Amino acid sequence: MLQPFFDWMQALPISQAIGSSIWIFPLVQAIHLVFLALFAGAILIVDLRLLGLGMRLQPVSQVARDARPWLIAGFLGMFATGLPQLMQNASREYFSEFFWYKMYLIAIGLILIVTIRRKLTQVDEPSAAGKVVALVSIAIWAGVVINARLIGLFT
Repeated sequence: MLQPFFDWMQALPISQAIGSSIWIFPLVQAIHLVFLALFAGAILIVDLRLLGLGMRLQPVSQVARDARPWLIAGFLGMFATGLPQLMQNASREYFSEFFWYKMYLIAIGLILIVTIRRKLTQVDEPSAAGKVVALVSIAIWAGVVINARLIGLFT
């Protein structure tokens, strides 16, 4: 169903330029990793606070509020740099099961962030539910990173 869209995306002149350049793809990929570090750091610092493992002197709500700009910047940067990476190899990635697992996990993770996790980070001290959600969050985002790496290794 989406294959024609992926084929079209890969055939775009900008996709061809990215694929034929020696420097564009590696540069975009390096910048993508910087944004990944921002995003993952923002996720992890809040999740660790929810687990009671870090920044115990600050309320959960303050840690989450301070991490939010980094979380948003990291996500927007990853999206902006992930799109050119996808465009360059769209047809190949369409057939990668790891790509689709990654996309599903990203969707689940984003839904978790803007719903349950957001509500649980509006408190001063973490609850048992907050700890469970933090563990689930870490597992989801680790799954995203693992599947992203598997795309590079096996597609």
